[in-house]
Parts: sequence; structure tokens; C-alpha cells
Amino acid sequence: MRNLKTVFSISIIVSLLFGCSSVKITDSWRGLKTLDVKNKNIMVVSKTEDRSIQIRFERDLVEELQENGFTCIESHVRFPFSDPTEKVGKDKTKEVIKKLRDNNIDVVIISHLVDSKRYTTLITTGETMYLDPFPYRYRRYRSFYGYSDSYYTQYHTTEQEGVTYVLETLVYDLTLPSENQLISVITSEVDNPSKLSVTSEDFSKVIVKNLIQ
Repeated sequence: MRNLKTVFSISIIVSLLFGCSSVKITDSWRGLKTLDVKNKNIMVVSKTEDRSIQIRFERDLVEELQENGFTCIESHVRFPFSDPTEKVGKDKTKEVIKKLRDNNIDVVIISHLVDSKRYTTLITTGETMYLDPFPYRYRRYRSFYGYSDSYYTQYHTTEQEGVTYVLETLVYDLTLPSENQLISVITSEVDNPSKLSVTSEDFSKVIVKNLIQ
């Protein structure tokens, strides 16, 4: 009679690992070779209807900028009653810029969601089994038969859905002429975010790294 027992289990991931947030830059443009904004007052804006997300993203980006020597503040702190998602027409743009300049804001960094893409990933798991060809009492005859331990692996494939969010970060220098105020555009992707705090911190680090290059 043959005896079958599990020795260990292994997991093989065919594609992306789920449950972890991954932030990466997919495109970047800047109007100036070097962004000369370190000595200017910066306001960070996260355009979202979710107040908790806005506060978290603005706070983490401001903290990361400050750690790198920038002077900045969150929009929800400077303008606590403003709506970051409110659309501003061309006729009111000058008015908004004047208000910002009157509040000692030189540079504005605005991040917003531009797209989301769902996808399906195949995850294959394998369980390795040990096959003992003989009962325990016959183990002393192993050398007579000359066999070696036998292993085999059973594989199982499952589908798991994920989502990638595409974010755009715009940097405006309000001290420049109006036609030159947009000085940088950064497009980034957040893959399958699992926790707001982790995603926000990772996003902040990636954006600031790009800005100081």
C-alpha cells in the first residue's frame, strides 16, 4: 500500500504580484532644463472629491518636498473651504492666479486622476507532494531496489482582477509669463493599490524624485 504526504507548498506568480501598490513614472515633460522652484513658495493640490484622499496625498507630498528642501503647503490648509475639483473657466483664470499670488503662492503642483484600466492576471500555484513507494517497514530494503524519493507537483491556475490608475501631475510657476507657466507634466501609474497610506507615500517619493532630477 502506498503512502502519500505533503512535504511543502510553493507559489508561482505568472504576472504581477497582487496586494501591493506599485507607482511608476510612464511619461515626463518639462519646459525648463532645470526646475528652479526650490526657493519659491509651493502649494500642493490633489484634485479629488474624496476629502480623506485629498488630505493624505497633499500632506505626504508636502512632507516629501520639505524633506528635500522645498517650501510648500497643502491647498486644504491654505484654502480649507475650497473645492479642488471645481472647474475654472478661462475668464476666471487671472482672478484665481491673482488670489494665489496675493497669498504668497509662487508655484502650484496639481495631481489628478485621468484614467483607470482594469485587467486580469493569471496566478498559478503549485503544491509539491512526496510519494513513498513502499510502506515504512520496508525502508530497510531501499538499497536492494535502488529507488530514490519521488516528488511531483500539482499546479492550479486562477484569475485575479486588478486595476491601474493613471495620474497626471502638473507644475505651474506663477511668477513666469502666462504662456510659460506650465513647466512640468508628469504622468504616473499606480498599479492595484491596496492601502491609501502606502500608495500616497510611494507616489510622493516618485514625484519628488522626478522633480529634483
